[in-house]
Amino acid sequence: MIWVDSSFAVEWLAGTERAEKVQYESEPLGILPSQYAETFVLFLKKGFEPENVAQQLESLEIKHPENIHLQLAAKLYLEARKSPKSKASLADAILAAVAYHRHEKILAFDGDFKDLGFKEKNGVWSI
Repeated sequence: MIWVDSSFAVEWLAGTERAEKVQYESEPLGILPSQYAETFVLFLKKGFEPENVAQQLESLEIKHPENIHLQLAAKLYLEARKSPKSKASLADAILAAVAYHRHEKILAFDGDFKDLGFKEKNGVWSI
């Protein structure tokens, strides 16, 4: 599974050139409820119809984090936020913790995952 952050999901679902250039393995794409909600909000802010947004998001497999992921996320979040420059959110930390525990990658276009210990190559973040 490759995890989708809202920063990638918006561009991927909108079919932007930047999203199309990202090269990742042919694996199922998963999304956590927090990123699903963030993506939904971003589309609604741009005036998209809720039904169309939901239909597009249904192409992603929705998974729920386990307690062990949430515990690691809290630690990652607090560590990242020690830096005044960090913009990593708790939602980002939860996604990072899930990917870390499962040894999987994240698709994202923001630098928040750098603060959570991940390295980026062309929109694909990994430990």
